[in-house]
Amino acid sequence: MKRIYPGRVSIRRFFWLPLGASAVVVLVLLAGLVAMSWRGLDRLHPVQNHLVHIARIQDLGLSMEQTLLKGLRGTRVDRTELERLREEMLGIAALEGAMHPDTNSALGRIAQRIVQPVPDSVELLFQMLTQVRAVLTHERERHEVLLSDVAESTRMELRLAVVLLVVLPLVGGVALVLLQHRVQQPLKDLQDLLTRLSERDYRLVSDEVLEGAARLAKPAYYSYNELVSRLQELEAEHRDRESTLENRVREATEALLAQSRELSRAERLAAVGAVSAGLAHELRNPLAGVQLACSKMQRALVDGEQSARMALVIAELNRINHLLTEQVDAARHAPEAMVKVSLGSAVDELLALLRYQVPPNVALEARIDRKLECLLPPAGLRQTLLNLLLNAVQIIGEAGWVEVAAARDRDQLIIRVSDDGPGFPEEMLRAGIRPFATGRSGGTGLGLAMVRRFVRELDGDLEIENRSPRGAQVTLRLPCAAAGGSGEETDA
Repeated sequence: MKRIYPGRVSIRRFFWLPLGASAVVVLVLLAGLVAMSWRGLDRLHPVQNHLVHIARIQDLGLSMEQTLLKGLRGTRVDRTELERLREEMLGIAALEGAMHPDTNSALGRIAQRIVQPVPDSVELLFQMLTQVRAVLTHERERHEVLLSDVAESTRMELRLAVVLLVVLPLVGGVALVLLQHRVQQPLKDLQDLLTRLSERDYRLVSDEVLEGAARLAKPAYYSYNELVSRLQELEAEHRDRESTLENRVREATEALLAQSRELSRAERLAAVGAVSAGLAHELRNPLAGVQLACSKMQRALVDGEQSARMALVIAELNRINHLLTEQVDAARHAPEAMVKVSLGSAVDELLALLRYQVPPNVALEARIDRKLECLLPPAGLRQTLLNLLLNAVQIIGEAGWVEVAAARDRDQLIIRVSDDGPGFPEEMLRAGIRPFATGRSGGTGLGLAMVRRFVRELDGDLEIENRSPRGAQVTLRLPCAAAGGSGEETDA
């Protein structure tokens, strides 16, 4: 593909000026020739008119001579012929071709006298012929003066044309030499600039060079500076684009590595889930025997207090058996049935169970509308809230508070578990929840991972953040189908 350099357009402009100057000179010469021709025609027009006027006077004189000859031969001069001569004189006097100021008046006087009745018409014709010849002589003298003026004007124009033919080429030659001198150096400078540009040297033409440059070269220099400025911008954009691409490649690589690590953790978690499911299955068999033995012992006991204690043991064994069953179901990916759950009652039961396991200076609070109900898996929700509450209680230590708040926002259930502990580690906030990653000594890193799994199975969202100035907060956003009372709140 042919490349077009912007600098060529400016360079060509230097050659148009000499060509334009030459064209102007030629046009001036042609215009001068046309003007001279026009003036010649303009001068010949009065000469031609005057020649016609003189010819008519000569014809008049000839007619008078012929009439006079008839009279001299003895032939009577007819008055009609005199009237014809009079009309011819008046016609000549009415024309505007006379050069002498007395010609028309003299012809008018002759015309009046020629028709006057006189005894000797021959003598009258002779006198009138003499006067007509005097008029003709005056007109010829004026015609010679007119021809002299025309000849002098023509000689002056000829001399002027010769001078122009000599001077204008000299002036044009000097102008061309000066223009070539002024154009050659700017062209050489532009060649150096383009060579420098090909070497990726994007320096602008300095102000000193612009001030000292020829007027014709300044537009080319300004165009070059605009071109260089645009090239500098494109070079900067190219560098920025390369830097952006490098950053994106780096981010994509890091994301790929992070996904690989997450996949590895997921595989480990799946392996742990399979092992725990197998272990839960194996524990359920001896646990069933223990439950059966405890039931028989309870029926055999007579003491009411011991029977009540045995009932508590059986209840805990049932809860353990239920947890083991849930573990096996989770490994099989068997979803739990959705039932109507009262959030207030479920949280109250959890807090009542935890109050016997937390230090006395740890306050457990709930802000939930009693009418708030949703269709949810009850065991999964209970285990999720229990994990969050246990994490909060264990992290705040011997004193503090833990709060559970829930509200319904349109078709979503929003649950927030907050505490005044030290908050989440920065690494967890930056990298997110990962299995086996924990910021607490003795932790397994599976509590929040199980919470996230429960939320994802319900197509919900999980957010973790630190409170200001102290504390942590976990927010669950779960789908909430209508199940009775609305119980909507906006300050959960």
